[in-house]
Amino acid sequence: RTMIESEGGGDISELDLIRNSRSIIVVTRSGYMKRMPLKAFESQGPLKAFESQGRGTRGKRGTSDATGTEDSEVAHCFACQDHDTLLMITQRGVAYALRAFQAPKGGRTAKGQPIPSILPIQAGDVITAVLPVSKFSEDEYIILGTEMGKVKRTSLAAFENVSNRGLIIAVLDKGDRLLFAHRCRDEDDLLVGSKRGLATRFRVSDVRPSSRRTKGVIAMKMKEGDGITDMNVLTKGDETSHESILAVTSEGFGKRLATEEFITRARGGAGVIAMKFKPGSQKDFLTCMRPVQNDEDVLLITEKGIIVRQHAKDIPSQGRKATGVVVQKLDSGDHITTVSIVPQSANKNGHASTL
Repeated sequence: RTMIESEGGGDISELDLIRNSRSIIVVTRSGYMKRMPLKAFESQGPLKAFESQGRGTRGKRGTSDATGTEDSEVAHCFACQDHDTLLMITQRGVAYALRAFQAPKGGRTAKGQPIPSILPIQAGDVITAVLPVSKFSEDEYIILGTEMGKVKRTSLAAFENVSNRGLIIAVLDKGDRLLFAHRCRDEDDLLVGSKRGLATRFRVSDVRPSSRRTKGVIAMKMKEGDGITDMNVLTKGDETSHESILAVTSEGFGKRLATEEFITRARGGAGVIAMKFKPGSQKDFLTCMRPVQNDEDVLLITEKGIIVRQHAKDIPSQGRKATGVVVQKLDSGDHITTVSIVPQSANKNGHASTL
């Protein structure tokens, strides 16, 4: 009698049966999620409807699929492998993990499935960052930033056992929210910007690694009423003459600054002026300050759903104490809420790898 025996003698997991294909993960601001094959973006992507326009235009109403609803406003959009682990981090300091292939499939115009139907996220909590991870290496870290100016750094390897049930990764002060999460290495720098137009740059190594269930340390001293509006990692070796720092305010003013304008300083300082506001603009505040390349596009989205896409190189370079130029004309009562960077690959394929 013929018998079939397993050569390895081990169990076959679900991962062994899934092809490690390239996919696009999309998460909307209202908490919907979907996964699409990369090929679905090669001809038509959710940003394809918004071709680059001139600086200072009023833009178009609606979002990527022209529905104009919050359900379709993209918060995170990136490419990854189906075997990658997706670390989904919330404003309350909880991390959830699932494999990319476990994300629900959806078509280009579909809004996806509600995240609470996929992960046990508490009511009122919001996904603030999604990080794809192929390998949980010992020499890489995740750095977290809160609205009140606290930062903490934890080894990426400490997140390897995070499951879809969730795990607390940060202890927050009362009223604080976890807004930023990035992967980094010891040799990188961190650029932090505040709503009142101040910024500071310091070494990642100035933030001592800590365990998951700990509070952070002060990244930047801020006056009452101020808060962190953006936090980004500046990778050593990637700073070129084609990279600059994009600063955009809620009332539609923007500029680019040379990366060298921000000198590496000690952590915990008060920061330097990064943006001056127009006289009489009492309600204006900085809404974006992040690295951008000349060949990338900038996507500006307002509270009322107006979208403008323009070339980063069309936004002039100015000094730290300049007020910038009009990058988007706004209707009365409207203001810019979201600024996204569309990489060069998106200009060719119609999608953004990070938002």
